[in-house]
Amino acid sequence: MLDVTTERRKEAGLAERTTSAGYDAAVWAGLFALVSLYWALGGTVGIDTVGGPVEDHVRDGASAASALAWGAVVLKAAGVMFALALVQRWGRVSTVLLVGYGGVIVWTELLVVVGVIDAAQDTDWYAFYWHLALWDPHFVVWGILLGIATRHRARRAT
Repeated sequence: MLDVTTERRKEAGLAERTTSAGYDAAVWAGLFALVSLYWALGGTVGIDTVGGPVEDHVRDGASAASALAWGAVVLKAAGVMFALALVQRWGRVSTVLLVGYGGVIVWTELLVVVGVIDAAQDTDWYAFYWHLALWDPHFVVWGILLGIATRHRARRAT
């Protein structure tokens, strides 16, 4: 009798962690989507952390920048929905893609920082370091949270 009760408690704890990680991943993606939404609606605070042509287009009010920002909002909102879906049933592929994508980008940027790879002459270093410290690691964190949710979900299903 004690073993059954202990096992049920373990399953309940696992279900809570699964749900929590899935919702955490959804919130993380949602926060990231809100930044893009702000820029899509014409906001400019923080756009200098992105740099390059995107920053230039936003500051000029170009419609291409608006289209890119709205596209980012849609993709990130899809990420929110995907994270919530993990709490329900599916998800391993996105974990690998997000961690892999973010990891490759961050690793490459670190190689630039330590001088193994030369940066382009016109590198916007302000935006580069923002990408290295905030924007690009975001994908790794997001993928890890999705991975935790997926792992716990898979355990619960077996």
